[in-house]
Amino acid sequence: MARFDFAFFDSGVRFDSPDASPTSMRTLTYYLENPFDAPSISMAELLAFSTDHLQRMTANNSGGELSARITATSQALVVVEDCVTDDQGKLGLRKARKQAKDNLRTTLPAAVAKLVAAVVAQYGDGSPEVTECVPQGRTIFSTCRDDQVAPNLQTLVNGITAHQATLGAPLVAAATNLLNAWTAVYSASESSTGAKTTSQEGKRLARENLQLMLFLNLLKLAEMFPRQPEKLALYMQQHLLENPSSEEEEEEPTPEPPAPPPTP
Repeated sequence: MARFDFAFFDSGVRFDSPDASPTSMRTLTYYLENPFDAPSISMAELLAFSTDHLQRMTANNSGGELSARITATSQALVVVEDCVTDDQGKLGLRKARKQAKDNLRTTLPAAVAKLVAAVVAQYGDGSPEVTECVPQGRTIFSTCRDDQVAPNLQTLVNGITAHQATLGAPLVAAATNLLNAWTAVYSASESSTGAKTTSQEGKRLARENLQLMLFLNLLKLAEMFPRQPEKLALYMQQHLLENPSSEEEEEEPTPEPPAPPPTP
């Protein structure tokens, strides 16, 4: 029977479960270790995981709660990508940057609509305050060229900031994070693709920073989805960090029975 309505962490049961009587508790310091620092993770695996993870965060960020983490991760990933000298690898990374930008562009109208809805709720649809935030209407974020997205987002940020006293600081932060996220992925997509010479120390520091960003993302997801481990697969694909499992050894062939002795 569960005591004090408490489920021990990693016990596999909830506080209201009749089986919530753990026999042991995992050491808490374990959760402060960064799993992305594992030496077994290759650079190729780290990049594959990070690119996929960034796209998943972007595609599942309708509320804007992950915008700050998307920006930080994008910036860290760009630095690591620039340390990769393999031409074929860089080609794939350029495609990944463009895909990350395209993914965010797809989700942008919905994210903007949520911000504008808060302004409408306060001042009414068609009010001067709404026009100040989106003078060309909300559809501009679906129709304008990529290079015009940032100016339109900046206008939205400026409009919300001008009425912060009424709309509140959280809405200003959400709009700013959306602008920063777009700036990061757009800049990465448009950045020069030329190879850069980077010292081994610089490469190590860049990789360690990306690993730290991934760890902070994991902690943020834990904050967003406590006691919901099934949600993690929506944002992180752990198998991309792991070596493919070795094929099972083939069974030895069954020896053929000996030939019968010749008849006399």
